[in-house]
Amino acid sequence: MTKSIDRRAIVRALIVFVLAVAAFSALSALGSTAAAAEVSDVATAVAPAGAGSVETVTADALLDDETSDEGGPTGDRVAQNIFNGVVFGLILALASVGLSLIYGTTGLSNFAHGEQVSLGAMLAYFFSTQQPVSVPLIPIEFVIGWPLWLAAIAAIIVAGFTGWLQDKFMWAKLRKRGVKTVQQMIVSIGFSLALLNFLQWWIGPDRLRVSTAIEDRNQIGPIRLGNVTAMSIAIAIIVLLAVAYFLLRTRLGRATRAVSDNPSLAAASGIKVDGIIRLVWIMATSLAALGGILMALYDSGTKFDIGARLLLLMFAAVTLGGLGQPFGALVGSLVIGVVVETSTLWLGPDLKYATALAILILVLLVRPQGILGRAERVG
Repeated sequence: MTKSIDRRAIVRALIVFVLAVAAFSALSALGSTAAAAEVSDVATAVAPAGAGSVETVTADALLDDETSDEGGPTGDRVAQNIFNGVVFGLILALASVGLSLIYGTTGLSNFAHGEQVSLGAMLAYFFSTQQPVSVPLIPIEFVIGWPLWLAAIAAIIVAGFTGWLQDKFMWAKLRKRGVKTVQQMIVSIGFSLALLNFLQWWIGPDRLRVSTAIEDRNQIGPIRLGNVTAMSIAIAIIVLLAVAYFLLRTRLGRATRAVSDNPSLAAASGIKVDGIIRLVWIMATSLAALGGILMALYDSGTKFDIGARLLLLMFAAVTLGGLGQPFGALVGSLVIGVVVETSTLWLGPDLKYATALAILILVLLVRPQGILGRAERVG
């Protein structure tokens, strides 16, 4: 078992990340050039010859109107979208790392992990909103109204407790009975649908705002950065560094990696495999809840199905980075985040998730084991 990350793997990850950014920046530049040509033709056709005192509409003015949503010219839009992609990737990584840890220690592709993201956001809303709320099956309304930081901590704790409950009363029993991972995956799909309908019934189908505060934005070069976004970046980086320290430097972290590499050998070495797996479930659900809370702040709102819409991106990030590799999930999430956000410069917003899956297919055609995954012999 290696004690550090392979340097060649880091180089591969950086190359893929840089190539993704460069490719989408080039495509966005080409798209902007084509748009400028079209606007110029329209301006020439609209402005009559010899208009005299009539104000002539220029292509530059129309382009300024078109890019006014980002507060600057096309170059600023590219920089802003790349920055947004990094932020989105960091938040996505919080959920993806937990999904990767579950797969690495149990071999399970947990389709209910997206609902853990939604649960975190819904619990934060439940604890912080000033609107009347109620506990399921108890027809009594009340207002909690905690500060957002306290509501977030409570939501993460409750979400981690649900991970403990799931493993103790469902997944551990399935493993003990020798249920195969394919059957467990089917169970996770059914559990995902049950959680999705439960959240819709409990919270409702409307879009909700976890925080009603108006975010102040600061201009830093070509990038506009809000205070809440800066706080989300700091929290995500600190938590991801803490997870890395846990996996690389602590005794429980080394035991987790041992279980991920070879559960039978880890058990023979005296490691309590079931205890490690339960710890992984608590970590995974807690990280997913934190990701859901930060995603709600990033999107200025959330819904009961936010996790379901992000599930494919989480699977793409985990597969792109290397199945069962937590650090690979981080790298894959950053690549997916940048690709998703920069693709909106030249594609419609409805297609931005499709571009991430296209990148996943292209990378896997070249490197089937993912960026940080290890090649395995067949036969």
